[in-house]
Amino acid sequence: MSPLRKQNIVSKIWRAGYPAGIHFVISQIVAGTALAVFARTAENSAETYYNYTIFLTGLTGILAMIPALYFYRRDKVRRIASGLIPAQKKVPLSISETVLLLLAGAGFAQYGNFLMAILQSFINSSTYQESMTRITEGKSLLMMIFWMGIIAPAAEEMIFRWLIYLRLRDWLKLPVAAVISGLIFGIYHGNIVQGIYASILGTAFAWILEMSGNIYSSMLLHMGANIWSLLISEYALDLYSMKYGVQILILIYLILLISVVYCLTHFEKMCSIRKKKRMI
Repeated sequence: MSPLRKQNIVSKIWRAGYPAGIHFVISQIVAGTALAVFARTAENSAETYYNYTIFLTGLTGILAMIPALYFYRRDKVRRIASGLIPAQKKVPLSISETVLLLLAGAGFAQYGNFLMAILQSFINSSTYQESMTRITEGKSLLMMIFWMGIIAPAAEEMIFRWLIYLRLRDWLKLPVAAVISGLIFGIYHGNIVQGIYASILGTAFAWILEMSGNIYSSMLLHMGANIWSLLISEYALDLYSMKYGVQILILIYLILLISVVYCLTHFEKMCSIRKKKRMI
């Protein structure tokens, strides 16, 4: 049996859970430092903080990547030495698979947003919506895509899939590890509606990560999801006002749905060809 599986239950839980703590501590240090600076330099420190929240989120992500990458590389060496994964190059992603993952991520986000809209009719999430409006209002779309659509998802995938999910996977079966890591991802978001959304997407991302055998697959899914959410928020009303705008949106939604279904079936097939062998 692999030494990673011989650890006692407390060690296993700690090993799987503390990466989220690393991200949280870094976020608090960044936020606390920013508030201290703004308190000295700005008339309205709270409002200034909201203006810089997107940048601070990205900065947290960049800082979190450093320990995440270190721990992932160390884990990979231990998995190879323990025989959990083969000592070979990663499974490559083709250009078409890369595009598929981005589109599928957008699809997961879109249909997740439909679910959130339904949940919001039962659960009051006005505080969260107001906060997001204050954070994003008046900001450059390109800036938001860079920080919220690329940097933040990359960091979160390193923490929640590369570390938490893969460490759970060292001693749990795929479905259980995927669901638990998804729940941790959802709880970390801190509110019910966003938590349910994140739990579902986190579970799906972990599943496809394993099926694809490529460490960057979940990152592409997450980036596709976040970038799509930013784009649809920016341009949905413009599309509705266009001639045939509704029909165009319906066509886009169908393409995204097909992308999700094909992504799941395609990578499941690729995994079956490898005889369900774990690669990462």
